[in-house]
Amino acid sequence: MKTPLRPCPVCENNLADVLDSQRFILPENHPLRDGYDVVCCARCGFAYADTAVTQADYDHFYARHSKYSDAKTSTGSGLSRLDAARLRETADQIVRFADHRDLRIADIGCANGGLLAELRTLGYSHLCGVDPSEACVANTRLIPGVDAFVGGLSALPVSAGKFDAIILSHVLEHVRDLRPVLRGLHGFLRPGGWLYVETPDAARYAEFVPAPFQDFNTEHINHFSPASMDNLLRQGGFEPVETGTKTIFSAPDMPYPALFVFAKVSAVPPVLHPDPTLRERLVEYIRISREGLARMNARLAATLRGHEKIAVWGTGQLTLKLLAGTALSGVKITQFLDRNPVNHGHCLRGVPVVSPDEFTDRAIPILVASTINASAIIEDIRRMNFPNPLLTLSTD
Repeated sequence: MKTPLRPCPVCENNLADVLDSQRFILPENHPLRDGYDVVCCARCGFAYADTAVTQADYDHFYARHSKYSDAKTSTGSGLSRLDAARLRETADQIVRFADHRDLRIADIGCANGGLLAELRTLGYSHLCGVDPSEACVANTRLIPGVDAFVGGLSALPVSAGKFDAIILSHVLEHVRDLRPVLRGLHGFLRPGGWLYVETPDAARYAEFVPAPFQDFNTEHINHFSPASMDNLLRQGGFEPVETGTKTIFSAPDMPYPALFVFAKVSAVPPVLHPDPTLRERLVEYIRISREGLARMNARLAATLRGHEKIAVWGTGQLTLKLLAGTALSGVKITQFLDRNPVNHGHCLRGVPVVSPDEFTDRAIPILVASTINASAIIEDIRRMNFPNPLLTLSTD
């Protein structure tokens, strides 16, 4: 048990059980921290990252360093087949709950507006996006009939007005100060207004482990189960009226667990119901991840043996972990390659991150530092006719 740096975001308790510790190698001048403990609240059972990073720091990060800023390389735009299918499914859920096409709907954390575009095709005409990234807002404004504003949950633009419904799709897992931002939404909802909330489902992490500790990363700092989401919404002045779980795909053959809730404003005093199972399910997830990381490290050590230097394709969360505590930390890396332009110009461990189009060394091996996107990266390398030997993280 410890007194956390960050009180429980759900019940504000100041005693927590440490489940695991995470460490990362971050790009230079990164606004977040290079590690934290994953803790479980001793009172309500909610699990979260115990970090001293402030909400202002997170707001700055998503405004200046959002991986969603480039529509071609990120989710949320609907450009890929899988992303489009996910957004279409979410839009269909919202239609079933809200069949009035004249509702005014806001998507907060809208990325590049893919969900709003799907709602537009289904007949909704009063749509608004809000995102901290100016690039995302600019992309969203390109959708016919959709307005967009720069802002976020902790700094909603008053000029956006009030709404009949607010969407928070894969947003709350990124937010440090949960109860205040939910309470703040009341002033942006019209009478009878409601929320649609969707997040990863931490109660099922152990059933879906595409990479070790994939869900314990620099950005996902809250780990919700259906029970803890119910507690949070009630503490924030909302009453859940429909709850469910779903499985989405982050890549082909890569299912991912999610939960969703429709909730309405409530004046009923909240009652806290501790989550009895989330802790044990996360302990199982941690066990599976530790075993997977050990196998991956053994594979890396064998694969890298005899190579004086390599290039690494991919600067995602898995790479940040591997650099912090595996055989990858001891090899000479000449360049990191990444398609997302938001990462270009940064350095990891003093090594530049560049576009694959700028890579000219055709002799050294390229390590594909991803499991989720490995197939797509390998296809990209072959399309570019790179003769470099390819190294992978596969432990099969």
